[in-house]
Amino acid sequence: MKSAKYLAMPLFGLLAAPTLFAAPIENIDFNGYLSFEYEQHINGDAGGDKHGSFDLDLFDLVLNIDLSNSLRVATDITWEHGTATENELGNAAIEYAFAEYRINNLLQLRAGKMFTNFGIYNEIHTAKPAILTVKEPLSTNKNNKLGSEFRFYPRWNTGIALLGIKETPEYGLDYIIQLSNGEDTESNPYEEDTNNTKAINGRLRVHLSDTIRAGLSFYHDKLNHYDLSGNVDGSTRITSFGSQLQYETADGLGIEAEVVSGKVKTYQGVNIDRYALTTMFYFQLSPGITPYYRYEFLDPNRDISDDNGSIHILGVNLPVDNNMHLKIEIDKFNTDTANSEYNGADFVELKSSISIGF
Repeated sequence: MKSAKYLAMPLFGLLAAPTLFAAPIENIDFNGYLSFEYEQHINGDAGGDKHGSFDLDLFDLVLNIDLSNSLRVATDITWEHGTATENELGNAAIEYAFAEYRINNLLQLRAGKMFTNFGIYNEIHTAKPAILTVKEPLSTNKNNKLGSEFRFYPRWNTGIALLGIKETPEYGLDYIIQLSNGEDTESNPYEEDTNNTKAINGRLRVHLSDTIRAGLSFYHDKLNHYDLSGNVDGSTRITSFGSQLQYETADGLGIEAEVVSGKVKTYQGVNIDRYALTTMFYFQLSPGITPYYRYEFLDPNRDISDDNGSIHILGVNLPVDNNMHLKIEIDKFNTDTANSEYNGADFVELKSSISIGF
C-alpha cells in the first residue's frame, strides 16, 4: 500500500500540498488505454496508406478523484502517435478535465473541458477498447474527413453542463445539456470566446429495456469568419440534429444505427443542408469473437448531386487476453467526383489494431 501511495504522489502533488485537502489514495481511480494500429491500401484508386504503416495511435491515462460523496474531479490525458514534443512529433493533450458536483442522481453540475456529448461515439472516441471497430464512424462523427467542410459538432468544448441519470426496474434515462465557448479559428476556444454567442448542445438517451437504447442529440453554434486582415467580416451558423438506436439480443445479435442531419449558413449567406448515417450489424460468438459489418454514408450538401461518400466495413473483433482485443477489418471507400476529400476515388484499405484497457 505504501509503495502504491508513493508512486502516485508525483501525479497528485497539488492535491497533497500542505494548504490543500488531499484525497485519500483509495478515492482515486487510475485507468487508461492503449491503441496500436496498422493500415495498408490494398486495392483501387489513390487513398489510404499505400506504404503500410504502424501507428502508436494513443496512450491515455484516466483519473477520477472523489473528493467527497458529492464532488469529483476527472481528467483524461493522451499522448498520440508516439509523442516527442522536442521534435514536434505527435500530439499531447488533455482530452477532458472537469469538476462535477452531484446534488442528486438527476441533477449534477459539471464545469471544465469536456467531450461534446452527441450521438454514440464522440464521448468514447479515445477509448478504443470500448469501440467494436478500429475507428469510430467518419460519416457521423468525423464527417470533415469524408467530404464536409464543417464538422456536425466539435470534438470538445469548454463550459458548463447540467446532467443526470434516472434508473427504474422498467427503464433508464440519462441527459446532458452543455453551454460552451464553441469553436474558434483565431483563439484557443478552451480559454477564450471571441464572440458573444455561446454554443449549446444536448443529448437525451432512454434505455427502453435491457436490449433497446435510443437517443436524440442537438448542437448549435455561430463561428466568426475573419478576413485577410484578421477582422470579423461575418459568421457561420451550424445546427445539427442526431438520432441513435442500439439493439442487442440475449443471443449476441446487435444492431446499431445513427442518423445526423443539419444546416450550415455560411458568412456569405449560403445555406447547406446535409445528412449522414451509419448502420452496424454484429454477432457475438463464443468465446467473445465478434464479426461485424458497418455501412456509412455522407451527403455533405444536398444541393450538389455528386459529392457523396460511403464506406463498407467488414471485420472481426477478437479477444486476445483480459482487456486486450485484436481488430481486423477491410474498409471499402466509394466517393463521387465532387467529393472534396477523395474526388471520386474508390479504394480498399486494410485496418487493424490492438487495443488494451487497464
